Amino acid sequence: MNGIKKIADILISVKSWSIIIIVTIFFSAAAIFISIFSGDEKAQKTAKFWGKIIIKILEINVGVSGLENINPSKSYLIAANHQSYFDIFVLLAFLNLDFKFIAKASLFKIPFLGWSMTRLGYIPIDRKNLKSALKSVKKSTELIKNKTSILIFPEGTRSLDGKLLSFKKGGLNMFLKQGGITVLPAVIKGTVNILRKNSLAVHTGQKVELHILKPIEVTEKNKGLTSGKEDGIIKTIECEMREVLEFK
Repeated sequence: MNGIKKIADILISVKSWSIIIIVTIFFSAAAIFISIFSGDEKAQKTAKFWGKIIIKILEINVGVSGLENINPSKSYLIAANHQSYFDIFVLLAFLNLDFKFIAKASLFKIPFLGWSMTRLGYIPIDRKNLKSALKSVKKSTELIKNKTSILIFPEGTRSLDGKLLSFKKGGLNMFLKQGGITVLPAVIKGTVNILRKNSLAVHTGQKVELHILKPIEVTEKNKGLTSGKEDGIIKTIECEMREVLEFK
């Protein structure tokens, strides 16, 4: 029986990846086309529809709380925990905001996906190059101040077991030093059960939770905050996110 189940799991994963690749190529091409002829706003809606289609096809059941904490007329620095590549699908599909996200530079080299990310104005970051990373942060901060929300994953990588990792130095810290932004913490629970780090096995039909926490204002007066865990704002965000993740 174990052998049959293993084969069934492999077939499900192959089927799931085939669907994800085909859907991603289609929507990436559509987003590029729409961005050229209809502008950024409609192209962003295409990206959100891409997330919704992936979630629906893989029968992922998503429960959302805290949407009342979002003011649609405002722009935010969205800080979310990172359990799986599927986090972005959940956020695109269910976060009631148009946003761009910062992603590692290597993703922008993937055919179709990377081309559409570049076209839609998503921001590559090279964590090994401090000067380049700071440039990406400054560009993102300017976008936020010009009414465009930006998504970051402060942990800097996916969690192996779903638990919150310590925030990377130079990530969220660099944004806080710019001042004049509002941080919107978001907690995702359950995507680790769909696709784990260092695995290609996709598990459909999973339950996922998305919790939007209360926003935190960082005024211009907060410029020059001390980086690292000792910073009060970062500690507050980290503690609040961990509390929600660990709540059964």
